[in-house]
Amino acid sequence: MSSFNSVAWAISFLLLMFSSAVSFAQGTSQLIPLTLITHEAPPYMAESLDSGGAVFFALGKVLKPLGYEVKVQFVSSWIRAKMNAQKDPKVDGYAPYRVEEDKDIFDFTEFLFESPWVMIERKKNPIKWKVPEDLVKYTAGNVQGVELRPGVKELAEAGRLKVETTTTQNNNILKLVAKRVDFIFSDILVYRYLMASDPLLRPHRREFQVNAKPIVIERYGVALKKSKDSMKIIAHLNSHKTEFQKYIWDYLSEIERNSDAKPKQAVIVGSLEPALN
Repeated sequence: MSSFNSVAWAISFLLLMFSSAVSFAQGTSQLIPLTLITHEAPPYMAESLDSGGAVFFALGKVLKPLGYEVKVQFVSSWIRAKMNAQKDPKVDGYAPYRVEEDKDIFDFTEFLFESPWVMIERKKNPIKWKVPEDLVKYTAGNVQGVELRPGVKELAEAGRLKVETTTTQNNNILKLVAKRVDFIFSDILVYRYLMASDPLLRPHRREFQVNAKPIVIERYGVALKKSKDSMKIIAHLNSHKTEFQKYIWDYLSEIERNSDAKPKQAVIVGSLEPALN
């Protein structure tokens, strides 16, 4: 090979490598980060779970074709998550939202999924009630920073319903084990996930049951800070609600397959299968 051909070949090779490197860099940097803030509520949201839990796995799948990569920050409570979402300029929004608040700051998706918020009770001491006032003779358990729902919230604020709080839902269930409370409040799937995955709780699964009457069927969506792109993202999520729900359930089903207990499906928008005890 002549020296001229050798130089030409070397230049062509370098140009090819440079072009490939540029293409690779463009391909890996094209996704725009979308940072959302939340708190621990596995399997929906959990720092230890793949993708940050089922909610963010589903959001990541749905938003990637739009050009976004979901980033997640975890804080100690739901109340703090909402506060930080307002104040931290690096945070684009919070998920999931339950009630539309601060509408001057945030845009909101439609409700993307739903699940019952229930009472967990001991089988030997079932709670009998028709209206929230029937609960005042009991002691309830709740997690710090988790908002009580209408009906029981007013009773607790008036001092008529005694509610003991603790730092995690795991500890909340352990208080039920120790009979320090008569029942606890929980999302139904959060409860079932913890009973299946926590070795301290698993031996007590047969001691408890979900009260037949849910406190409320909660509906959840995503809140984004108002920006030039927020409504575009929200419109995309609203139009891909069915896909979002499928990704949520695929994620939860995978968790169930890896567990020795298989909780039934929680209610999600569009589903005909309610979460029953």
